[in-house]
Amino acid sequence: KVNGDFYCNYNELTSLSGAPKEVGGDFYCNNNYLTSLEGAPETVGGKFVCYYNELTSLAGAPETVGGDFSCDYNNLTSLEGAPETVGGYFDCSNNPGPNGKGFTEADIRAVCDVKGEIYV
Repeated sequence: KVNGDFYCNYNELTSLSGAPKEVGGDFYCNNNYLTSLEGAPETVGGKFVCYYNELTSLAGAPETVGGDFSCDYNNLTSLEGAPETVGGYFDCSNNPGPNGKGFTEADIRAVCDVKGEIYV
């Protein structure tokens, strides 16, 4: 468990194996080569930032994110594995989506209880 923030961004990571199971603050794994979020924390009290990776789904993402969830600029064609609840905004912009036209707000609300804005 990490009580504060956890940064593993900009490290050319291909896996989150060995990441903390719980992060009280923010978790940053952006700007890596991740194709999966398997191994990510189960809960994050603050933001979860995984933009600029090579993700095609959100399988392995935390169940609960207390702050914002940013998965923009990936190769997402599925929202499978998205968090059940996000306390801040949910940014899923700049992804191909299931039909190559991105995701809609309704797509995201169908799989996740988002308290803040949704960016598609």
